[in-house]
Amino acid sequence: YPMDTNIQQLIETIKSATKEWLDPNELADEFRISTSTQAKMRMAGSIPYHKIGKYVRYKRADINQWFDSAKVV
Repeated sequence: YPMDTNIQQLIETIKSATKEWLDPNELADEFRISTSTQAKMRMAGSIPYHKIGKYVRYKRADINQWFDSAKVV
């Protein structure tokens, strides 16, 4: 049923919106910042991130705070 698919998509969207840690692809999907732009921002030190071994992760609270601090009035 098409409605079941829509409900399933809604559930997946809610689950991803409540995830505490995001990988670069999830950040790109949710915040529309390409992975190459993320890499440039990490090298410039302008985006908060964590690196464990070879894995880059973004904490949702840090990203939200980063967006808030970049607000132009």
